[in-house]
Amino acid sequence: MELKLARPREWLLGLPPLTAVTAAMYGAGSALLVVGLLTWEPNKNPRWVIGTLAAVSLVFLVWTLVRGARLTTTEALVMSGIKLFTIGGLTWTTHLMLGAFANGTVLPIAGIYTVWFLHPVVGRVVLYAGIAWWSAAIVQHGDSTVVPFAASIVVQSVVASEVFARIKHRMDRVARTDPLTDTLNRRGITEVLDRELGRSRRRQVPVSVIAVDLDGLREVNNTFGHRAGDDLLVSITRHWLGAVRRNDTIGRTGGDEFLLVLPETTLEQAGTMAHRLAEASPGSWSFGVAMAKPDDTVESMLERADRRLYAAKSERRVA
Repeated sequence: MELKLARPREWLLGLPPLTAVTAAMYGAGSALLVVGLLTWEPNKNPRWVIGTLAAVSLVFLVWTLVRGARLTTTEALVMSGIKLFTIGGLTWTTHLMLGAFANGTVLPIAGIYTVWFLHPVVGRVVLYAGIAWWSAAIVQHGDSTVVPFAASIVVQSVVASEVFARIKHRMDRVARTDPLTDTLNRRGITEVLDRELGRSRRRQVPVSVIAVDLDGLREVNNTFGHRAGDDLLVSITRHWLGAVRRNDTIGRTGGDEFLLVLPETTLEQAGTMAHRLAEASPGSWSFGVAMAKPDDTVESMLERADRRLYAAKSERRVA
């Protein structure tokens, strides 16, 4: 019996943040709207408005739970768009101004959710379109006493979404950036490679990587101190950053290991670029190059590049 009870709890705790927050948002909304239906009075939002909002929230809750970990940001974005359009439409048709105003109180929460969990650009477009739609619905009623309060809702929604968007951007940058070299860390660069692999498959364009291992960093640290080693790392990465193309990305995957992701680059072009980057470099390094195959994953592509890197490093030691 305990195992049966534990499974749903483990399933809920194991959901990705997007799914968990989406389910919580629509679940709480559904519960509040159902309570509103059960306690409805004539001076409240029209019953059919509350019922429509409750039905939409329940459908989205069920869909989110059914999809579970497979829920995508695109699906969540579509649901947010439908919800915002529904709120604006119901606000436009209701004749109770207090209810029309109350419909907009969800906009600040919708704004925070949209910029935090969904696409930063498309999400903003959907959000601000929904805010504009609701605002137009309020204005067309012609009740000037409600307009100032509606304006405060709009300001709160915009300010909340923009503040949280900047916080999210800062947190994402910190989580994906190597603080010493200001390049991406392992998590950040592998996410870039995963995205470029998907783009390569969709558009049938090549993508290559250069796996790099610096020579002699440990000796520099042992002889001159870690500050000297850090200075060497910074100078080498600055040299790379000044020489790569705009769409190329550099990430530090380990203490003296780096990865360069080169979109729309063949194996031969990547090799040529690696040799070019080695010219006038503040330090020496070994590298291995790999170009994506149709069935490649991030792991398989990196494994191939690493094999070539260590083979090149062994050859240099023998030489």
